[in-house]
Amino acid sequence: MINTTDLPISTISLHHERILVTGITGIHGWPVYQALSRLIPQEKLFGIGPPRMKNPSGRNVKPLCISDVKNLRQIRDVFKPTLVIHAGGVCDLDVCEERPRWAHRINVDGSSAVAETFSGTARTCYLSTDLVYSGNNPPSTGYAEHHRPNPLSIAGKTLQQGEQAIMTAGRWAIIRLGLPVGASVTGDKGGLDWIESRFRRNLPVTLFTDEYRSIISCGALARSVIEFAGSRTEGIYHLGGSRTVSLYELGGMIIEGGKYAPSLLKGITRSQERDGPPRIGNVGLNSGKIASLLSHPVGTWRYCAS
Repeated sequence: MINTTDLPISTISLHHERILVTGITGIHGWPVYQALSRLIPQEKLFGIGPPRMKNPSGRNVKPLCISDVKNLRQIRDVFKPTLVIHAGGVCDLDVCEERPRWAHRINVDGSSAVAETFSGTARTCYLSTDLVYSGNNPPSTGYAEHHRPNPLSIAGKTLQQGEQAIMTAGRWAIIRLGLPVGASVTGDKGGLDWIESRFRRNLPVTLFTDEYRSIISCGALARSVIEFAGSRTEGIYHLGGSRTVSLYELGGMIIEGGKYAPSLLKGITRSQERDGPPRIGNVGLNSGKIASLLSHPVGTWRYCAS
C-alpha cells in the first residue's frame, strides 16, 4: 500500500471512495487500475474488462460488454461505486473503420450506458482521446479545451460521440489523452509493445513522419488521472506529455534506447499510405489547464529497457 503521507490531499481523499474502473485491459485503463489497486483497499475497487478477458482476474473484476446495462446496474446496486473512471472504448483505427457498428456500440452505446446507469449515484471521469481532432491546421500552442473537435476517423468520431453521451450524466469530467506509452497488461497492446515486439524479432516498422501526438508515459497518466479524480473537478481537460513527437520520432527513441538496428525503422508520410484509415496530422495537446491542478509535472516519456 502506498504511504498516504506522500500523496496530495486530493489523492488521499480517494480512500473514502468506492471506485469502478472500466476498460482495465486497455493501454490507458490498465495503469490507472494497477495504481489504484496499490493505493486503496481491494474491497473499494471494481474493474470491468472486455467479455473474453482472462487477465486480470479477481473477486471484484468482471468481464462484460460495456454496453450491457443490466450487468452495469447490478454492479451499481451491489458494489455501489461513488466514482467511475470510464476507460472502456476502442481506438484502433483499422478495426474501427472495418467494423463501424461495433465501434459505435463500444464507444457510443457503452458511454451512454455508463452515463445512464451511474448518473444519479456516482461521478464519472471519462478518459477520451486526442483523436477527436484532425491535426490539420493545428493551433501553434497545441489543442486546448475550447478548440472544437473535428475528427477524421470512425474511432475519433465515435469517441467524440462518447464524450457527448458522458455529458448527459449529472457529474462528469472528460480527460482527452495524448498517446499513452508504456507496458500493457498482455504485453502486446499499445504502440510501445507493438513496435518493440517487431524490433526484437529483427522485423522492420514503418511509421508516419507527419503524424504528431503528445506522448505521455502510462505512469504519469495514472498519477495524473488519479489525482485529478480525487480533486472532484468537473469539465473537459487535456492531458498529454510536455513533448509532441511524430510516430517516426517515437520509433527512433525506441531504436536508440533499446539499441536496435536503425535500419529497422522506416518512415513515410500520410499521403504515401495506400488504402489505410484516415490519419491525423499534429494533434499535440495543450495541457496547461490540468497542469495547474496537479502537484507534479506530467513531464515526457523516456525509453526504459524492459
